[in-house]
Amino acid sequence: MDMSRILATSDVVFKYLFGAKSSTELLRAFVNAVQRHAGMEEFSSLEIINPIGEREYYSAKPTIIDVKAKSPDGTVINLEVQVRSQAEYGERSLYYWAKSYSEQILESDNYKKLMPVVSVSVLNFNLFPDLLPYHTTFRLMEKDHPEVCLTDDCVMHYLELRKLPEGESSELADWLYALRHLDEQEGPMIVLLKKNHNLQELASRYHRFEKDSEARMIYEARMKQMRDESTWLEEAQEKGLTEGLKKGLQQGLEQGLQQGLEQARAELERAQERAKTEERIGIARKMRDAGVSPEQILAITGLSSVTVCGCC
Repeated sequence: MDMSRILATSDVVFKYLFGAKSSTELLRAFVNAVQRHAGMEEFSSLEIINPIGEREYYSAKPTIIDVKAKSPDGTVINLEVQVRSQAEYGERSLYYWAKSYSEQILESDNYKKLMPVVSVSVLNFNLFPDLLPYHTTFRLMEKDHPEVCLTDDCVMHYLELRKLPEGESSELADWLYALRHLDEQEGPMIVLLKKNHNLQELASRYHRFEKDSEARMIYEARMKQMRDESTWLEEAQEKGLTEGLKKGLQQGLEQGLQQGLEQARAELERAQERAKTEERIGIARKMRDAGVSPEQILAITGLSSVTVCGCC
């Protein structure tokens, strides 16, 4: 993790950029860019449900859902950023969408009170296969007739930053590029800032964060926490692998020893059986030499008729 730069995709910085009351129009502009890119209806205005002031921000722990807003018609918008790869993020995001949807009503309320929930996930890792574009939108469609939607209440946007192609020309691409390069003061960022006043405001808030010593302390503490968690995870995985190998070797030795004992026991039993047979054959030959009939030898020794005939 590069500590020489402040990442706008860090959850604490992202919250600073979009989570304050003064960020409401900035948030609406970004969400509308996502909606337009998906061919969906824009929001005329938004109200941040969980706004965070500067003093509160300095004492707050990072939230699971970075920003939560509501439109005039009651539509709920959840905006979240995730830096570290999570294989189960699809299930996780669906869980939080469902939580936001279900908590709108009480058990006795009418389901008609339920309003759409739009989830926007900004991911600094690839969640879906490479054949899918950087912006994917999921809704509840019928399998064989995707034109039939069960309900319009579920909309889930995923923005995979690492898939953003070079030279992509769209408003949403500009936003995502800016989020990854806000610390740059030259090149493409200069061009973007000149043509988009919303990105100018985004950059302005970002630079205020850079100059805010208390905010930077929170950022550095968050980065340290993430590094520590990664280290603990790596150490746990390494320890688990080592213990797994030891356990596997021990089990292998135990199984090998058991199999060896069983094979030795079986071989001993076969050797004992061969010895008994050889002993009976020796007796049969002596009986033959004494003039005993084959029928009597067969009855006395318990040998097969073929064996008796062979030794006689």
